Amino acid sequence: MIKQSRPGVSARLVVVDPDFEAQCERVNEHLLVPVAESTRGGQGHEALVEALAAFRSISDSLAAAVERGPRVWTPNGRWEHEGLRIVDLPTPHIDLLYSVLRELSGALVGSPDSTRPTGTAVALHSLDSAGEGTAVSLVGTMARVLSLMDLTPDTDTDTLTGALEAADGQDVRLTYAQEDAWQRLAHRLTMLLTEDAPLHRFLY
Repeated sequence: MIKQSRPGVSARLVVVDPDFEAQCERVNEHLLVPVAESTRGGQGHEALVEALAAFRSISDSLAAAVERGPRVWTPNGRWEHEGLRIVDLPTPHIDLLYSVLRELSGALVGSPDSTRPTGTAVALHSLDSAGEGTAVSLVGTMARVLSLMDLTPDTDTDTLTGALEAADGQDVRLTYAQEDAWQRLAHRLTMLLTEDAPLHRFLY
């Protein structure tokens, strides 16, 4: 969910739960950092370094938003919807990360030239032996993370954004209609995060 708050910055509805945080950490540590290091001095290195800085800045903003609140509760006040926040994120940072994602995705379809052991394609293919998932998996994780930072707005995101904005920084107890919107959003986010059926939400 995107709402312009000031030039160059968009207020976005996000859900920063432990699964999302873990995938952000995976993108940072096992994709952007090693690829930026591997391409040092080569073409595309500067953009990767800028993307890494942008990604870390966004991650810091998300963590600060979780710490700041407000907390969001179910209608009966017994359960918290962890990490549901509105966060101001720089649009250029999001655009840069999408640009780098396209570059990484394009590099995956080519084969590295064994006589020239530099470049984004070589760096990505070298990740396949690093023990932290294949390059395809890591780039897919980055795509999922970006989709969660940049949710396409719909009625449910509008409803929940309105609830948080109306609270003006105070803790929120959702109405039953807002809770229904949350349940639909949680289903949608789980599908984006796992690329699978969201059954695990109901198994604990």
